[in-house]
Amino acid sequence: MTKNIERRKLLLMLFALFALFHALSFFSWNFNILLVSRIGIALTHAVFWSITASLAVRLAPTGKTNQALGLLSTGTVLAMVLGIPLGRVVGQYFGWQLSFLLIGVCAAGVMLVLAKNLPALPSQNTGSLSSLPSLFKRRNLMLLYAMTVLIITAHFTAYSYIEPFVLQVGRFKAEQVTIVLSLYGLAGFAASYLFGKWFAKSQRLFMLGAVAVILLSALLLLPFVSFPYAVYALVFIWGVAIVIVSLGMVSKVLAFASDATDVANSIYSGLYNVGIGGGALLGHYVTVWFGLSNIGIAGA
Repeated sequence: MTKNIERRKLLLMLFALFALFHALSFFSWNFNILLVSRIGIALTHAVFWSITASLAVRLAPTGKTNQALGLLSTGTVLAMVLGIPLGRVVGQYFGWQLSFLLIGVCAAGVMLVLAKNLPALPSQNTGSLSSLPSLFKRRNLMLLYAMTVLIITAHFTAYSYIEPFVLQVGRFKAEQVTIVLSLYGLAGFAASYLFGKWFAKSQRLFMLGAVAVILLSALLLLPFVSFPYAVYALVFIWGVAIVIVSLGMVSKVLAFASDATDVANSIYSGLYNVGIGGGALLGHYVTVWFGLSNIGIAGA
């Protein structure tokens, strides 16, 4: 659907729709209107993420593609670290509707900035549905997709339940849980820097090392749970590793499917979300069948 749309125009259209749907959420007069607006936001968000990584690489100076992906990740982490608490505060004091309106206003502001500063970006190597048979024949790409589902499922099997785990198994206090979650978010900044600086020099070793750290972190979760500072360090290192793996997989998807970046990245994004949902589901059954204390072992 987006194949032949000039990328600058497409981004402006996406931010305009994003602002419009959030405004509709603010003014929604019944549940059905709210549901329609949320579906519109989800679809707009999905298209945005299917093109963002390839555009960041395309706009980056020569030899700076990994740094561009790192900066993209930094922005994403910053949005999660700041956006959720800010939305919570606004909703608490002024009502949840205002949160949607403010997001819409911000999206409109970003649209204006892009309209002024972003150069024309003709559609290139985006792919289409006709690209799928060719993509499915690429062994490395298919292995990467399988790796995405497996690793992200494993990660979220444990991490989806980190808050109840440290509360119930580790007997953490509420403020200690906040530290755990904050450190995981802050780990994204460190991961973005390390990825941009070192990934290109030894991609295979970097990815293997990050996966090994995720495995080790999950295994050590239960032995360390009685020691808050050990858990703090573990979660931070774990967060660095999963962000590096995620960025590394995006980088390789773009490399393995340089002639159909949007389609390949859309599939990757969808499979990543399958991993998130699959991990949360698997973690649920682990807690029911084997107990909350075993989520790390199951993830490992």
